[in-house]
Amino acid sequence: MMRAYRRLSILWQTLLLLMAALLLSQAISITLFLSMKPPRADFNRLSDIADALAGVRDKDPRDRVLTWRRQSAAPAPEPGMRGDPRFTAKLAERLGTTPARVRLFFEPDQRGGFPYNGRLENGVPMRRGEPMFFNRMIAGVAAPDGWHVVETPKRPIVSAWQRRSLLWFLVSALALVPLAWAFARALSRPIRRFADAADRLGADPAAPRAPEEGSAEIVRAGQALNAMQARLAAYLDERTAMIGAIAHDLRTPLARIAFRIEAAPDPLRAKVQADVEQMRAMIAATIGFVKGLHTGAREPVALDALLRRIAHDEAEIGRPVRLEEIEPATIPGDPLALERLVQNLVDNAVTYGGEAALSLRVQDGTTLLRVADRGPGVPADAVERMFAPFQRGDPSRNRDTGGIGLGLTIARAIAQDHGATLSLLNQPSGGLVAELRFGR
Repeated sequence: MMRAYRRLSILWQTLLLLMAALLLSQAISITLFLSMKPPRADFNRLSDIADALAGVRDKDPRDRVLTWRRQSAAPAPEPGMRGDPRFTAKLAERLGTTPARVRLFFEPDQRGGFPYNGRLENGVPMRRGEPMFFNRMIAGVAAPDGWHVVETPKRPIVSAWQRRSLLWFLVSALALVPLAWAFARALSRPIRRFADAADRLGADPAAPRAPEEGSAEIVRAGQALNAMQARLAAYLDERTAMIGAIAHDLRTPLARIAFRIEAAPDPLRAKVQADVEQMRAMIAATIGFVKGLHTGAREPVALDALLRRIAHDEAEIGRPVRLEEIEPATIPGDPLALERLVQNLVDNAVTYGGEAALSLRVQDGTTLLRVADRGPGVPADAVERMFAPFQRGDPSRNRDTGGIGLGLTIARAIAQDHGATLSLLNQPSGGLVAELRFGR
């Protein structure tokens, strides 16, 4: 049944949840209403006051409790209270004493007799000739040991019926929390998995397929994403294979050209052979670029150890590569592809900037790898163009000043395949920095 519920549309899932929550809350409210005793009446009759002064306990627990105390002086009215000789006389009669030995003060009622539809006498509702004091009241009777005084306690900030309503609300809310949590979890988990699959697809067209689970809308979106991924992968494979095939097939006519030019005069032969060698280098770089788009299996890669190894190998052949701040950092990836990425950045820094300074820092879940040089940098409007295929820092095609302009293109493709970003930044003090950021 739960599986069938999850396959419903979000509209029906939400509607069913609201109906279930409404029925559950109403059931809890009815249960509490029937099981709990009703609150006591919030008033005192004149007879209740007389019994309390005479020392008789409340017979009806629903009646408002009166507090009793003994004091030496007669009780005085509080601000807003008044007295009525008729009520005082009735109270003295019930107590069997004279009105002079009795005090009675009360706050007049402003509710027009509610909940009783009787008349008001001096602001006090009357029922069957007996005053009903809904507001605060103080009464006292003179005794041999002083004055015996009773009074209604001050109204609490939260009354009994308010506490009961609050209790109903809290119990209903707590009962609905597991239901709401289960619904939110069942609804958000497929969406989260779908978002993760979309992120993986953005970094790697060959990423695992999106799960087709959850509500009807999420299943449909997953199917569309998987179909798009299949079409995209087929398109990329077709274009990559075509580029590789063209680059490979060009080797044969180039070999024939090189063979036939051997009989040409020396000045012409040297120029044509130079062009042939440049075309061979471009073909080799293109094939390498195509191969570089396909990374191998992922495994934990220690970037700090990778940087130290590259710097050591470069130092052995006399290239100006040095290490700066290197912190331990391990990421999942293809070791060979990552080494190729860093090596391309180092080659560019040494070729165009005179040296390469490597640093590696980890902060707030982000791994930052930087390769800095001491070159002139590049114009701000040309920074992004440097990642385009066959785009070089040196606009000439002289092979002595570098490759053919695929190093940064390959480096960015590998970085994106590992969920990283690669950017170029001009330093204020001079030079260019290639910044590789893994994580957020």
